[in-house]
Amino acid sequence: MPSSKSRKDLIDLHRLSRTPAEAYLRRQARPSSPRRKAGTIVKRPLLGSFSPMHQAKWVTEYVVHRLGHRHAFLDYSQTGDDNGIYRLEGHHGEVRIALAGDWATGTDEAHEVAQLMKRYQPHYTIHLGDVYFVGDVTEVGENFLGINNEENGYEPCAWPMGSHGSFALNGNHEMYALGYAYFDHMLPKLGLCVDGKQVGQHASFFCLENDHWRIIALDTAFNSVGWPMIEYFSKPDARLPEPLMQWLRDEVQLRPDDPRGIILMSHQQYVSRFEDCFDVPARQLAPFIGHPVLWFWGHEHRMAIYEEAGLPDNIRALGRCVGHGGMPVELSPAKPRHPEYKVEFVDDRLYPNDENLKIGYNGFARMTFRGPQLSVDYVDIEGTVVFSEVWQVDKGALTRR
Repeated sequence: MPSSKSRKDLIDLHRLSRTPAEAYLRRQARPSSPRRKAGTIVKRPLLGSFSPMHQAKWVTEYVVHRLGHRHAFLDYSQTGDDNGIYRLEGHHGEVRIALAGDWATGTDEAHEVAQLMKRYQPHYTIHLGDVYFVGDVTEVGENFLGINNEENGYEPCAWPMGSHGSFALNGNHEMYALGYAYFDHMLPKLGLCVDGKQVGQHASFFCLENDHWRIIALDTAFNSVGWPMIEYFSKPDARLPEPLMQWLRDEVQLRPDDPRGIILMSHQQYVSRFEDCFDVPARQLAPFIGHPVLWFWGHEHRMAIYEEAGLPDNIRALGRCVGHGGMPVELSPAKPRHPEYKVEFVDDRLYPNDENLKIGYNGFARMTFRGPQLSVDYVDIEGTVVFSEVWQVDKGALTRR
């Protein structure tokens, strides 16, 4: 029997700041069931966040989830033959990947994006991170794994699986709950698909490769969250953990003269026209990469195509922000924070919605590999391709056709 529940409202996630404290507080203010929307302006109950009951629960959850040791950083040293490097395979010379970031919100929009991803019939699906609000066991269940939560009136939302495999990167919101739900409950449900069943994703980083391409997925989130309160004064730099760097050196054997096209994926952005930049991972990777790379990231809730950019002594990258999977999409400010980073395209169209919010369109990216050629279509929630590009790799160098 179909569920009578509805999914979560965008208003509760609208203009959510990038602070753990507000994520926990906004989580408490969400009503226990979806609002009725009949053309009226929907308002978020700001004052409700400060009720004694909500504040008491906020303090309890914040202390339980934010104080203490993070989950151990998992690598492939204890996984037998699995070294995190997998053959990129498809059918009839074509490999299809559906890619989305900041998707796990449980909203109607996230559900619609998931349905569009399924229709693409991807061989692989990759989530670029962030389970909202705080990535604990309950939210991982209802916003990513499709597990019903009997304590509220919302219908769960399930991440679409690829026929060959599905993977998820770590996000800062997963680390707001110290990463336990992400590593212990989410990753075991993902990984390569063998005989119709996911065998588990054993670490927060991996590599998909063939004779022409290498997709290297990184964990920039594990070190993006620091000690409570201290992190507001001394911001973490999202550096790549040393076990990941050792894996790049010893297992992936990444080197500047690699003849394949390099595609990086992470949660945090390398550069940004609109928000903070996280350049430390790019500096760590510089000794291993000799050509400009395609770099897909989320974190910012928008879709943007960057021109080639890079800081001195860092790698050069063609950034693609696809953090518009499920969160309310932010429109470009009148004055960008970093005007030196040029964008070729930003989707700033107003998305008509029943909550009367001034936001942009949700969507995802379709990647299609055919030998040395890669086509990328950026698709909105209505199924419209709003930007498309075709890349060719030759001796490690990328050329857009």
